Amino acid sequence: MAIGFDLLALAVYIAVFITAAFKAGQFQWLWASVLLWLGVSTIGARLLPGILGITHLAPLYIPHFYITLASLFFFINHWKKLPEKGWWHTQEAGSFISLFAVSGLLMTMVSALLTLLVYMRFPTGITPYVMPALLQMYALKPAYWFAAQGFIMLVFYAHRSLISNEPANRFSSKQIQAGILMAFLFQTAYVFNELLNIRFG
Repeated sequence: MAIGFDLLALAVYIAVFITAAFKAGQFQWLWASVLLWLGVSTIGARLLPGILGITHLAPLYIPHFYITLASLFFFINHWKKLPEKGWWHTQEAGSFISLFAVSGLLMTMVSALLTLLVYMRFPTGITPYVMPALLQMYALKPAYWFAAQGFIMLVFYAHRSLISNEPANRFSSKQIQAGILMAFLFQTAYVFNELLNIRFG
């Protein structure tokens, strides 16, 4: 049986997070993510038996949901404001795990905002087509999401460490705004492409 690209990307994403969390000692974040997955799987098994559950793949397709919610522990423990106006850093946390947490949060915030805006207009205009596209990107074919998050991490690292020669776990308000813009562009581009596929596919 051939392994789909999204399933492979899913396995890589989960493995990267588990490895990074272990290396950084982020066990609260890690176990909270696991507990959220178990909770969603258990509830899903009751609501949709045979489709959702611990032994089914469907709940595993949204690791970014569990990881972002559980990252609350990371931000509570490490996110600190610096004396300079509009600057923050993740105290006693490595660059990679910090970039992972921040990029995941930005992607999720933008996704939630877009979903809310579409929901407020539903079912007028093209919203009946936009909503499934957002769902597909988030939960059904998440490889694009993972790639977008990885790109934001890469840009943040290059800007902070390679260009500014500063630790990558320092974040400015302008950097955060740029991350939000990138997340918005990535997600709207995906939706636009799906709409084109519907129109011309």
